[in-house]
Amino acid sequence: MRICRRNDQGCGGAWRGVLVCLLALALTAPAYSQQRHELEDGQWVQQPAYDPGSPEGELAAIRKLIAQDRGKKAKHRADDWIEQHDDHPLLAEAYLVRGDANVTRKHFFKSLFDYEFVIREFPSSEQFHTAMQREFELAKLFIGGTKRRLWGMRILPASGEAEEVLVRIQERSPGSDLGELASITLADFYFNKPQMDSAAEAYDLFLINYPRSERREWAMLRLIQANLARFKGPRFDATGLIDAGQRLKTYRREYPASAERIGVGALLIRIDESLAMRDMVTANWHEIRKQPLSAIYLYQRVVLDYPQTASAQDAIRRLEALGAPVVPPVDSPYAWSNKPRPAGALADQPPPAAQDVPSTPTQPDPPQAQPKSSQTQPTQTPAQTQPQEVEQVDPAPQTQPEKP
Repeated sequence: MRICRRNDQGCGGAWRGVLVCLLALALTAPAYSQQRHELEDGQWVQQPAYDPGSPEGELAAIRKLIAQDRGKKAKHRADDWIEQHDDHPLLAEAYLVRGDANVTRKHFFKSLFDYEFVIREFPSSEQFHTAMQREFELAKLFIGGTKRRLWGMRILPASGEAEEVLVRIQERSPGSDLGELASITLADFYFNKPQMDSAAEAYDLFLINYPRSERREWAMLRLIQANLARFKGPRFDATGLIDAGQRLKTYRREYPASAERIGVGALLIRIDESLAMRDMVTANWHEIRKQPLSAIYLYQRVVLDYPQTASAQDAIRRLEALGAPVVPPVDSPYAWSNKPRPAGALADQPPPAAQDVPSTPTQPDPPQAQPKSSQTQPTQTPAQTQPQEVEQVDPAPQTQPEKP
């Protein structure tokens, strides 16, 4: 029984081998005799059939090997083709085919060299955009976690190579759909890593380069989130927080329904609270170091800029403790506001309110005290008028007679 089974298995294996060979011959034999058609200007145009022994026929055979997932053999045959036809017009196609063969073998990093050669040496060829598309797919594979081979094992991270590829695609095809995809893919990669500084810069560049993109709303929202994440606390730089507030207002103006859904108003209130707390920390620092003027200035700024925050109430209590006004008069040149002050509004100048006080009967205004003309009474200086007033007030020394 065992012998029969062996014979049966051997016969079955042989038949299967023959069947595979027949199928391969059936597929390959008429391959070069079949006519190919390509779509040109909305019509199918018949392409010429190549001789199997010609360079064009050899490239067609290599493509067929790639389609059959025989990447190793396809790669070796592509090497021979490139070595034998180093000045052929289809050289760019041959490098592209060899890169595809390496992808079939899962040697992704090696395939980048062939695609890069096509992009650099044949920028005006039809294979230029195809090679960039291949590089973009490999970059997405690398940032997705696929690693490079080392000693037959995938142990080397390739995210750095992916970043470089995505940047080059944007430089080589600005304004294109592929460049837009590369830009937003790189920004999302930084955001998910997370590298918020790089993500904010990448999203900002995307909005500048592609202002009418369908992904604009997504990029704006991610940019706001990245800027919010950059703020580390009231004792650190608040540039990201300020930029996030400005972007939120723009987002609310351009996408009011989405802004209402995510609660932009509440986010703006939280940003004001954080900025007010940062000013309070700085004001406390000045107060501890015996710098009351700087502390008062910052406390008043908190009250005026963020009146609806809890920090504003704390600032009012600190101003009362320091004996300073909560808010200077509105008509005063010293009132803190976001408007630029005149260059002559200095502390040694009298405020305008003091000059507008009405005069009393006992003290006439200075313009009315001046004589109408210099002929009736000579002009006197304050030093000359002072002794005359003293003599008029105390005339006793003049009326008392002298003793003999």
